[in-house]
Amino acid sequence: MPVSTGSCRPSETDPSTTGDTTTELGADMGFRRNKTTVWDGVERRRPPTVLLVNDDPDARELLVRFLGHAGFATTGTGRDEDAMFRMTQELPRCAVLDMVVGGLGAGLKILDEIRSHEDRRINTARVVLCAPSPKNRSFSFQSGADAFLVRPFHLRDLVAQITDVIDRPQDERARHRRDELARHQ
Repeated sequence: MPVSTGSCRPSETDPSTTGDTTTELGADMGFRRNKTTVWDGVERRRPPTVLLVNDDPDARELLVRFLGHAGFATTGTGRDEDAMFRMTQELPRCAVLDMVVGGLGAGLKILDEIRSHEDRRINTARVVLCAPSPKNRSFSFQSGADAFLVRPFHLRDLVAQITDVIDRPQDERARHRRDELARHQ
């Protein structure tokens, strides 16, 4: 069960049944993005929102807490079926797909759903894909991932990748993926 610390607030749903964990910085101050406004791709007024999809509940809670302490408004879910629902509700700037049991295939399925979504606020979200082996790195970038981490990874590397993909301008994302593909082939 998530623990609320400082400015963090647990999810309103029961995490023991849904596998959801939430850390919301500034949620009580009304900083939620208006879903009817056209989004220009720039996060303002509040820390960037990160959706963490991880099917290991202990690892998910640890990562949600850590990312919350690193300054991100973090939402976590443990089921790939819930990932798109959370994407549409939370409108995160970045999604971290770290499916331990489901493997890289589950992460790539979620990535495909994100990239093919009709809402620009969702299909332009940055995606960090985590996998146990570097052998699928090229395919991940071809599929639209913005960053790739090999598990196990250091928490500082995760924060650095999230910060990097959020700070990267929209018009440089395709070039970055091409550069990463060329570098790892």
